[in-house]
Amino acid sequence: MMPRPARTSSSLDREPISTRWLRVLTRNQNDEKPIFAPEIYGRKAIMRVARALPPVERAYANVRFGIMRPKLLSIMDLLLPDEGRVLDIGCGFGLFAAYFGQTQPSRRVVGVDPNARRIAMARRVCDSLGLRNHTFLVGDARQVAIDGTFAGAYVLDVMHHIPEADQLPMLRRLRDLLMPRGILVIKDITTEPAFGLKFTELLDRVMVGYNEPLSYRHHRVWGSMLTSLGFHVRMVRVPDVLPYPHVVIAATKQD
Repeated sequence: MMPRPARTSSSLDREPISTRWLRVLTRNQNDEKPIFAPEIYGRKAIMRVARALPPVERAYANVRFGIMRPKLLSIMDLLLPDEGRVLDIGCGFGLFAAYFGQTQPSRRVVGVDPNARRIAMARRVCDSLGLRNHTFLVGDARQVAIDGTFAGAYVLDVMHHIPEADQLPMLRRLRDLLMPRGILVIKDITTEPAFGLKFTELLDRVMVGYNEPLSYRHHRVWGSMLTSLGFHVRMVRVPDVLPYPHVVIAATKQD
């Protein structure tokens, strides 16, 4: 039997074939972005946001999340980009910025609200949840200076609180703030059935009083307005246990 050749220093230093194959097979798994986000969503994410608030604001958050149920939030979560800058119009206490930041940590939410106290609370909530890549601006979204462009934006039950004459200019401004193929997600109230609209209006009046104008529109009118601005529009009505006539609109900027 022929003796085996002596192993040279180079062969002794070489990585074994078995571990080389294992490294090649697992390289893509280690280098590529994970497919799944951390499983923080639905009621778990909502509870974490509510616990970060003082008692009075926590009670408001529970009411707000009672309206924006996990089913609705999950639909919007899937429509929004999973990373990059995302604009939150009328962010309030930062409830949804904190929610969507938990479900996809690569999002960098920029929240805008005219109430300075709410903005301060939004900052504290997001800091307490470790969402330190979120930023918040005090000001009217129709006028406040907003730098840069965004991969996505969302407006949740805010458009009908904007005066009717300002709604189209607001949508135009959001279009201009989006990068090409950016997506605008609007959750609002449509005008049918009439009972659902009256139910919603009654609760809105409890929240904002009788002096603030409310400018509801039918979902097809929103669709026409967005299409006229160059968006590709998809809409879905989301039934609820309560008679809210919810509609979710996904508008993608075409250029």
